[in-house]
Amino acid sequence: MPRQSPGAVAILSLALALSASACGAAATTSMSQSRALAQCRTQWRGVAQSVAGLDGDTNPSALASRWTTVIATVAYYENTTTAKGCSAAVTGQVRAINALRDFSIQLRPYDMAYQAQQVASAVDLYLNDPLPAPTRNAKGKKVAPPSKQAVTAAAATLTQLAAGANADLAPAWEQFTSVEITDAAGVKTAMDDLANLAQTSTSWTACEQALQVITAAEQAQGLSPPVGTPTG
Repeated sequence: MPRQSPGAVAILSLALALSASACGAAATTSMSQSRALAQCRTQWRGVAQSVAGLDGDTNPSALASRWTTVIATVAYYENTTTAKGCSAAVTGQVRAINALRDFSIQLRPYDMAYQAQQVASAVDLYLNDPLPAPTRNAKGKKVAPPSKQAVTAAAATLTQLAAGANADLAPAWEQFTSVEITDAAGVKTAMDDLANLAQTSTSWTACEQALQVITAAEQAQGLSPPVGTPTG
């Protein structure tokens, strides 16, 4: 077997060392990328969990069709094949989700089916507890709590008319399925239409009056009205 010169042996050793180093660096990079991808997918799974089921809420103020789009987008990113730009993408999506939640909250005072659901427990509590003692308003005048008969009638009105009240507002609800949230002028127009339709609907105004009675009962008990309850 021919003997190799010391120089040739040194060159071969160096080449082998460089090759091993390159392989090691590649393996390290691959592991780092895999770890980053796993972390990215975990973040998207967290986002997915935060919006799960929101597309199934049938109340018009819930904007279910918009949540369907959000959920589909998040599901797509849950299976992403790259972690590049992941943090920025997740942050942007969460910001959009929060904006849509806030937008939905603005619509709740007009959604009588939602309102009926929110006050049901408070009505039940009021009707089954002793009447609260009278309170005094800001001017010091004594204010008696609503009678149980009045609250019962108000709850019945709200239950019976909520669906019809929402139906009367249907043209406005339709606008909210597509209006761009960042379009201030477009949102104002849609909100104005919603308010105008509400005031011309006998079912909606009857529901609003019923809610005022229920809100007075809640306040008499020291309870706060649900977020999004009309104040009259």
